[in-house]
Amino acid sequence: MFDISIHIYLASPTRWIHLTRQLEMPAVPRVGEFLKLHNDRAGDSFAWKVSQVTHHESGVIEVMTELLEDVGGRGYTFEEEDEFDECVAGYTDFGWSSPRGVRPNPRMAQKEH
Repeated sequence: MFDISIHIYLASPTRWIHLTRQLEMPAVPRVGEFLKLHNDRAGDSFAWKVSQVTHHESGVIEVMTELLEDVGGRGYTFEEEDEFDECVAGYTDFGWSSPRGVRPNPRMAQKEH
């Protein structure tokens, strides 16, 4: 089993969050593969696309994913703010943490200018 630091991203039109969690997995995911990560409220209905795998000299393995369901590069996952809040709560209630908390969505601010 591999101890892997997983990084996922969720966004609404106005906010985004970076969530992390240490998970044991039988193999290290490869770039382009998809992960199904359990969410207490949504089940495992989301497929997270692996965008980067980093093997640190210390032995730490980090797996970064793309923004969930960034359809057409629009810059967010959920249309409704309450859906965003519910999904975030489902992950944080299940042990995911956010080093920086919920932040304003900078991609949407860039599109407005």
